[in-house]
Amino acid sequence: MRNRLRRTALSVALLLLSLVAAPAALAVPVTVNMRVEGVSDTIFDGPVVTDAHRTTTPSDGVARPCDGTNSGGAPAPTAIGALDDASKVGGFVWDANWDSGFGDYYPFLQIGSEPIDSSSHYLAFYLNWVYADLGGCSQSVKQGDDVLFAHSSFSQSKVLRLSGPTTATTGQNVTVRAEEFDGFNGSPAPGARVLGATTGADGSATLSFAQEGVYRLKAERDDAVRSNAIVLCVDPPGAAPCTSTDNTAPSIESGFGATDPALPGRHLATRYGRSRTILISWAGRDGAGSGVSNYTVEAAPVAHGAGASQAEPEWRTLLDHAPTNGLHFRGASGDAYRFRITARDRALNSATIVTDPVLIPVDDRDRGLLHLSRGWKRTRVESAWGRTVVRAKRTGATGRLRFRGTQLALIGRKVRGGGKLRVTIDGRSRTLRARGRTPQRSVLWVSPRLRDGRHVVRLRSLGGGPVELDAVAPSP
Repeated sequence: MRNRLRRTALSVALLLLSLVAAPAALAVPVTVNMRVEGVSDTIFDGPVVTDAHRTTTPSDGVARPCDGTNSGGAPAPTAIGALDDASKVGGFVWDANWDSGFGDYYPFLQIGSEPIDSSSHYLAFYLNWVYADLGGCSQSVKQGDDVLFAHSSFSQSKVLRLSGPTTATTGQNVTVRAEEFDGFNGSPAPGARVLGATTGADGSATLSFAQEGVYRLKAERDDAVRSNAIVLCVDPPGAAPCTSTDNTAPSIESGFGATDPALPGRHLATRYGRSRTILISWAGRDGAGSGVSNYTVEAAPVAHGAGASQAEPEWRTLLDHAPTNGLHFRGASGDAYRFRITARDRALNSATIVTDPVLIPVDDRDRGLLHLSRGWKRTRVESAWGRTVVRAKRTGATGRLRFRGTQLALIGRKVRGGGKLRVTIDGRSRTLRARGRTPQRSVLWVSPRLRDGRHVVRLRSLGGGPVELDAVAPSP
């Protein structure tokens, strides 16, 4: 177990290189930079962990497939999904009608506390500072994307972006620069107001601060959507940056969300994708503080699983003091892992969370762990765990798995005209009906709680129709 985790830690650096390009078909959670601007104030501005999920608005009342599939794509995190998750984190309301012809939300009726008058205003949507190509339920988002929804009047055709230093000393001149984007291109933004100063023809303005503190700077102009915020730490000369007034630790959440309904307190990797390579995603927030600076992520095996050792779990560093909001991690079949994530702000305040165990199931192809007899036929299915399943149509096909833990889940799919499967653990049997219609990677059955220790599960098809099995997940 420890050797496998060492190999995993060494490979994380390579997996990080492919983070942004990870295929959307995995439908794994991602972290995006979400900003929601109202007419009178900023409603939300910060990182959000989002995944592919259905959304419901107060006026529509129906759970809509806001996951990219309505435009013919594979399930993926979308811009509206990110807005929906931001509303839950930030405690604000968004509302819209559903346009069946468009296959998306339109028109938008409310954002935050502000009703949207469609005769004069609309909810503008930008992705990475340009107009999005698709509607919010169809437009997929990737790790690190900048997503902006802005309650705009028809006269506001531009959006501002502000850049500048993030640290300064009292009495020091600070130069910031504003740009304006017309939905396609950016150029200097003259006449924008930044904390009492006005930008010149080159878009720049000079500020000075007599008092130490943490300042949030935004550029505003009547004919444009206000800018993003720059968090500027102002300290006395000689003081370490951001340490004078910020004494509050940031908060942090992982992208795993709620634990699996079938296995409370645990996460099944099959919920997030089709592979042992999973995306670990997180988001830190620092309220009125100096802003999250970096993260450290560690992994430790849970001493249970298919052939797991009982050695004391050892934390291994996957990411150290990096600004990244996600990484890919490849686990071993039949093992479970916890992840310890630490967020630090620029004033060196820190907060740490430890995730519930994430279970990596044993795939039907893992012959060294899951022993299958003749009678099972392996079939390639792109949306299955490991992209294959095994099916038995007749009586007598068997399987066997040795594992350590307190529970076991069978992953697969119920099919029309499905047959029966007998599951025996430590001599106690249960007959399952595989008839019905469920998606790939569904939880077919979860065992009762077992004594903590070694167990053997035996499977046997009983006929009456086909039985389809995708993976077996031991659980601590």
